[in-house]
Amino acid sequence: MSRVGRDERARLHEAASALAGIRAATTLLSSQRAIGDDRRAAMTAMVQSELERLERMVRRQQDAARPEIPEPRADEMTADEMGRAEVIDLDSVVATMVLAHEAKGTDVMWRPSRMLALGDSDQLTEALNVLLDNAAAHGSGSVRIEVRADEPASTSVEIAVTDDGPGVPPELRRRIFAWGVSRPGSTGQGIGLHAARDLMERQGGYLELVEASERTTFVLGIPMLGCADGGAGDGADDGADQHDTPTRGGRRGVAA
Repeated sequence: MSRVGRDERARLHEAASALAGIRAATTLLSSQRAIGDDRRAAMTAMVQSELERLERMVRRQQDAARPEIPEPRADEMTADEMGRAEVIDLDSVVATMVLAHEAKGTDVMWRPSRMLALGDSDQLTEALNVLLDNAAAHGSGSVRIEVRADEPASTSVEIAVTDDGPGVPPELRRRIFAWGVSRPGSTGQGIGLHAARDLMERQGGYLELVEASERTTFVLGIPMLGCADGGAGDGADDGADQHDTPTRGGRRGVAA
C-alpha cells in the first residue's frame, strides 16, 4: 500500500476513534445522570475541541486529495505533513483526551505538569488518543499518564501511558509499530501504533515501547519548551485535580 493510502486509512482510523469519544460524551451530557457544573463545562469544551480537530483533519485530507496538487517527494514534504510548529500546552492536550476517554468508560489517572512543548497539537492529540485506545483495549484497571522531562538536561518532554494489562508479548515487541501488526486476539487493524509513531516523527518527536515483563508503557517524546509558570516542570502540581496520582518512572524503551 502506498504512503498516501496508508495516511488515508490512518486518518479514518483516528476520526472513528475521535467520533466515539464525542458520541460517548454527548450521550453522557444529555442523560439524566448528575454531572457537576464544572465537569459539564469541561466535557462540553472537550466535545467542541474534538469537533474542531476533526474539521481540521477533514480539510487537510481534502487539500491532499486535490488532483492538481502533485504528491510531494520525501524531501519536499509540506509543512502540514511535517507538523506545524506551535507552542503546545500539554495539560490542555492531555486533559482533552482524559475527558474523552473517561466518557467512554476508561479510568484515567493523571497529574497536570504545566509543561510546554513545540510541535503540532493535532498530531500529538492523535498519537495520545491511539495510546489511550490501546490501553483501554488491551489493559485492565486504570490507565496512568505521566508527563515528565526525559532527563534533567533533556530537550524533550515525554508523555508516558501505562496500563495494567499483561504487557506486549516478547515476540511482538520489535515489530509492534509495523503496519498491520496487532496482538493475538485483537480486533484492531494494526494501524494505530504505526500511525502514531509516524505522527510523532513528523514533528521531531518519537514513540517508543518501554521494555518490561509486565504492564505496558508507551512513551511519546516531543521537543520541550519549558514550564508554563517558568518552574522546573517536574510534573508536580499543588493544585492537581481529581486525576492526581503518584507518577511512575520508566526508562527509555526501544523503538521497533
